[in-house]
Amino acid sequence: MKIENKEFWEREDVIHSQNKTVVNTSNYEAYLYEKAKNYFSKLNSSVKFAKIFGCGTGREINGILKYVPIDSILATDISENMIKKGRENVISWNLQDKVKLEVADASKFTAKANSFELVTIMNCMLTYIQDRKDRYTIFKTAHDILSPKGVLIGVVHNQVGTPQKTLYFLLRRMMKPFLKNEPGNRTTGFYGFDVSGYYFTKKDLRKHLSDNGFVNIEIKSLSEYYKEINFKYNRLKGYNNLIFFATKP
Repeated sequence: MKIENKEFWEREDVIHSQNKTVVNTSNYEAYLYEKAKNYFSKLNSSVKFAKIFGCGTGREINGILKYVPIDSILATDISENMIKKGRENVISWNLQDKVKLEVADASKFTAKANSFELVTIMNCMLTYIQDRKDRYTIFKTAHDILSPKGVLIGVVHNQVGTPQKTLYFLLRRMMKPFLKNEPGNRTTGFYGFDVSGYYFTKKDLRKHLSDNGFVNIEIKSLSEYYKEINFKYNRLKGYNNLIFFATKP
């Protein structure tokens, strides 16, 4: 069943599926948080204000504060119902004085330039932004609202992973001259609902970041990251997401 992005994330069953993992932080997410923490430590600076795009029910909020000292967080999500549940979670964690949650479309978000030292786009939020113009707008916004030497971290879905997915996108890249949309476009979603989505290559993600002014770009697939830490991971079965770290000059 085809469903629009916002409508999908307003559903009670979808919200429940996200809230089940509300206290979970994966090892690759912790890696990004630790990397950001060490980066600011080397600069002898701190994170006074952080911006979280696509916060959902707040899982990332609970996780990042365990790794990165942050004075204040502004977290947004397109779903009113996700934000409602996120506010309940923030209160249960006694973080209501530190965290503010708002409903906002990431592609239309506005804030004062140089407002945040850290911006996150986790939870593969960009997977659900199929329009390239909107993706570029989000990356540009992230760059604009970051203070000089600020950090952007995030996670996106990868075109390379299971054999079926890898072959699907390989064929689409080969057929690019004949496609009416981008090779990375794909229908995604779960619970029987089809949502328009977009999957990245490393080259494509790097271009999104560099085109919008980011430097010190680091991109790794999960298989590459897990190989570095000698952690057993089967790329042929896993999502093999791409994790990224970048800074503003």
